[in-house]
Amino acid sequence: MLDKFLKIIKKILPQKWQWLLEHEGLKRYSANISWLFLGQFFSLAVSFFIGAWIARYLGPANYGTISYIVAFVGIFGFIADLGITNTINRELIKTPEKSDELLGVGFILRIIGGLAAFSLILFSTLFLKTTVLIKVLIILYSTIFIFQAFGIIAVFFQAKVKSKHNVYAQTLAIIMSSFLKVILILLGKGIIWLTIIYTLDVIWQSVFYIFVYYRQGFNIWHWKFNKTIAKSIWHDSWPLMLSAAAAYIYLRIDQVLIGQMLDIKAVGFYAAAVKIAEIIYFIPTIICTSLFPAIINAKKTNAELYHQRLSKLYKLMLATAIFISVPLTIFSHWIIVFLFGSAYALSAQILSIYTWSSIGVFLGIAMTQYLMAENLTKIIFISTVTAMITNIALNLILIPRIGLNGAAYATLISYFVVPLMVFLYNKFKK
Repeated sequence: MLDKFLKIIKKILPQKWQWLLEHEGLKRYSANISWLFLGQFFSLAVSFFIGAWIARYLGPANYGTISYIVAFVGIFGFIADLGITNTINRELIKTPEKSDELLGVGFILRIIGGLAAFSLILFSTLFLKTTVLIKVLIILYSTIFIFQAFGIIAVFFQAKVKSKHNVYAQTLAIIMSSFLKVILILLGKGIIWLTIIYTLDVIWQSVFYIFVYYRQGFNIWHWKFNKTIAKSIWHDSWPLMLSAAAAYIYLRIDQVLIGQMLDIKAVGFYAAAVKIAEIIYFIPTIICTSLFPAIINAKKTNAELYHQRLSKLYKLMLATAIFISVPLTIFSHWIIVFLFGSAYALSAQILSIYTWSSIGVFLGIAMTQYLMAENLTKIIFISTVTAMITNIALNLILIPRIGLNGAAYATLISYFVVPLMVFLYNKFKK
């Protein structure tokens, strides 16, 4: 696939630039990005349109309920991961000979984190002001954290710049999930069955990760738990865990607050707009994940090249976010009605505001790569917590005054906090 694409490009590329196509490093990273984009595009396209169909089928109230469950459970995801994903990725790149020990440490830490997250959710439902059914579904869905431990395999393939194996696993899982969701709609089932399918999604993906890992000649039974490495990983990761907590809280707290301050139906309107706006968030994640090994390697060999690559990454993120946000703003009403139906027309204005938060998101993800490369995890923590506090405060102020648009403005403003703080840090440290 990549070779055919490069042949086409070679015919139209000026002679002086054709040496780029022969660069082995470029081919390697381009292939990795191509697989990531292909896999994510397929997965997101299928899940997005199936999700829109489900939203139409459920209606704003029931769709708001399922969105509330996913948002509430997701707030505890930072405990399950313990912030170790990026640290394990970095160490796998730096010391590939320790892969079995790093994967063993990552798996055990994620199991511990998953059990802790599940227990905390179980306890928190005792104080949640909602129906018994929603509490039960929250507990059911929270079991995903235990099975997510096998996602450490995806980190391994990312570090090896072989993301096509992750794409295989994710694609198989999304096909299975989508098939069952279609059956659910055709049979007229409700949110209970839908929550069960959402829970099974993670289990299937874990099974497929293991399958692909074995197909490549690896064995999970070779993983080893090294207490010294575990302490080192935890030392570098705990600020990232707290940062992840703050990140998801300010990513989803708006839906939880809307459910508490307005009603579940309002969550459905808001979630429909967010679903469209956030579908593009895979773009900076894929680019940064795939290029992170190149950035780390440049830092080890050439400081000037390292900073050049970071600068180009920031410019690419900014341009991409603006390019996508403009049409989403102009055609917001048509997009909402076409995908979700006229029942969700109120979501259009929310989308036209919320979509511009992608600028802050894109830059924030790119700048996090810089902070990871510099091992400045505490800066990530401080900036993310500041963004979380800003988001919560603005939601509490704006939702009672201007409703759902207030939540959108709160998110838009808070997403610019991380890149702004990184910029200020670089300015004043000199």
